[in-house]
Amino acid sequence: MAANIALTAGPESCKTGTAITTPINSDISGVKGMLLHPLSILLICLPLGVISEYVQWGPTCVFFFNFFALVPLAKILGDATEELAEGLKNDMLAGLLNATFGNAVEMVIMVNTLRAGLISMVKATLLGSVLSNLLLVLGMSFFFGGIVGHVKKKKLGSDSKALPTSDKEAEEDETEFVQEKVQSFSKLNAMTNTSMLLLACLSFSLVTVFYSQAAEAAGVPKEEMEELLLPVSRFCSIIIMMAYAAYIFFQLVTHKEASAEESSGGGDDEAEEPRVSIPCAIAVMITCTFVVAYASDLMVNSLEGVVENAHISSHFIGIILLPIVGNACEHASAIRFAVMDKPGLSIGIAVGSSTQISLFVVPFAVLAGWVLDKPMDLNLGSLNTTVMCISVVVVLSVVVDGQSNWLQGYLLMSCYLIAAILYWYLPDAAVHHRHG
Repeated sequence: MAANIALTAGPESCKTGTAITTPINSDISGVKGMLLHPLSILLICLPLGVISEYVQWGPTCVFFFNFFALVPLAKILGDATEELAEGLKNDMLAGLLNATFGNAVEMVIMVNTLRAGLISMVKATLLGSVLSNLLLVLGMSFFFGGIVGHVKKKKLGSDSKALPTSDKEAEEDETEFVQEKVQSFSKLNAMTNTSMLLLACLSFSLVTVFYSQAAEAAGVPKEEMEELLLPVSRFCSIIIMMAYAAYIFFQLVTHKEASAEESSGGGDDEAEEPRVSIPCAIAVMITCTFVVAYASDLMVNSLEGVVENAHISSHFIGIILLPIVGNACEHASAIRFAVMDKPGLSIGIAVGSSTQISLFVVPFAVLAGWVLDKPMDLNLGSLNTTVMCISVVVVLSVVVDGQSNWLQGYLLMSCYLIAAILYWYLPDAAVHHRHG
């Protein structure tokens, strides 16, 4: 079975220069395709990050070297996950795989930060991932998708005369700035995702209000209130994860055709064959996960030193900088699909990723803290909860009519910049603390 699957290599992996493509050649060619990417140049930061830790170049060097090294590692891990999903030839397993490992880098960073006892940094990073996808990624997708369009132009020969239009190769796609452009998309997945995000906002808001109001009304000491908050957060996390499981069941079983139509972007593109075999994809995923875990552990251990020495707010690091690691490739993919006039795919990447983080990664962090004996809860704080709830409402108002334009994208990006300025000036003492 594995041998037969290994023979199914994509067009790019078959261009090895030989007449016969063997499974090994297909895997080598596929792995090369993952590595030969402009972002891969940042892999040079990985050995530098390790060296800076042992040579003691300082926490700032350790943090930023490993920070930039995680960007291409996230891209490679995402590519391997997609290749494995394509190789399984099963929509149910592929959907569950993408849902589980879609935010693998965020989960690894979250676990390492949680083990270090940086509870507030965990909450800030997860909140930052949601805000980054909702406001920045979706905003840039709508903005560039609203000002850039694809047009077919005739190719010109050497004599500057147009080639015959009957020849399909006589036309080529070119991008140019356009006016009066409005993109349309199906409202089903967009509204479903935003509804799930509202559920997450409700859960976080109620837990936060419960903590503040119960402490004031009943006069319960802060220490006792935090202990009371833990079981509330853990039971709520289980309910939220069950809601996320229902959401996956909705997309992959009961409303599979409608979701598949939305995911296809309305195009007639043929399904691509996997570039690597299933064992090779699994091997790349496991190797990349271990490397990500090691690099993120070095980065997390240098966080406090960076805050002290580089004079960068811990809130800015957690909510603005760290989400860039896991979302860099998603940013590029969402913008590319929007420019290709597939806004449905862009929304699926941006809003869908936020849904995964809010309804899967955040409750998973609470349950992981339960296992690791760390006091992780759903109390994000009044400021963070307010920012998230208002952001979801703004996105809901943008996608509710099933249309987008560049102005809506610009407004979403403006909201993100306002939040970034807010967290840059927020004092560290207000949030950053360490739990033993």
